[in-house]
Amino acid sequence: MFNLEGHCDWCRKPAMVLQHQYCDGAKYYACSSCNDYAKIDIREYDLAEMEK
Repeated sequence: MFNLEGHCDWCRKPAMVLQHQYCDGAKYYACSSCNDYAKIDIREYDLAEMEK
């Protein structure tokens, strides 16, 4: 699952990360510690964008 080496876009620490994509195509990466928060953040953003 977390198979990419990189920096988490939420905590900014180097870690194994998972890629997430917003509805507008922007890609961000989250570590295992921040993944649950990232999913919530992305879902809320996507819902707000779809309402516009």
